[in-house]
Amino acid sequence: MVDKKLDQCMKPHGEEGITTIQNMNENHREIYDFGFECVDVGRDDKILDIGCGGGVNIERFLKLTDADVDGLDYSEVSVSESIRRNQSSVDGGRCRIIQADVSDMPVEDESYDLISAFETVYFWPDIGETFKEVYRIIKANGQFMIAQGTDGNHPDDEKWLETVEGMSVYGAEELERCLLGAGFKSVNSFKKDNSHILVVIAQK
Repeated sequence: MVDKKLDQCMKPHGEEGITTIQNMNENHREIYDFGFECVDVGRDDKILDIGCGGGVNIERFLKLTDADVDGLDYSEVSVSESIRRNQSSVDGGRCRIIQADVSDMPVEDESYDLISAFETVYFWPDIGETFKEVYRIIKANGQFMIAQGTDGNHPDDEKWLETVEGMSVYGAEELERCLLGAGFKSVNSFKKDNSHILVVIAQK
């Protein structure tokens, strides 16, 4: 049961995947809230949420910008749930949900002012190279925000690494090194008081 649930966390699928997404939306709320506290969103910012899950953060971004807000996820269930949650914006042309792998995104160069990644970089392949792919699609002076529930020192990190195949845990220093290596010109990190919640924001 544990293995099955952890597999769902990596890539929600089937009927159980819908329940997993709903639980993530609720259980990760504190992480999401802190991410939105840390990032500045302009009214004209075009945004992409990578690993968009159930689309809850797309919904929030749509209220902060007048521009388009898109989502990307490699899970078919996540794509369907994101569309369902943001159906009116999808129908109105302000929101597009893309099913794709973050390491090879079907997105033109310099397409977005802000890209977000909530609770997802743990599962990205070859994170240094993947950050280069994110860098490619961000506009000049654009932002890339990573929000996660561990700062690399969470007491459950070791348990997660032992039980979740393909998962990696990154602290602020390693993320900064990889982001600068991918070409970003500056990186700022924020840690929520009395928690292990970490937000890292890189600027192109």
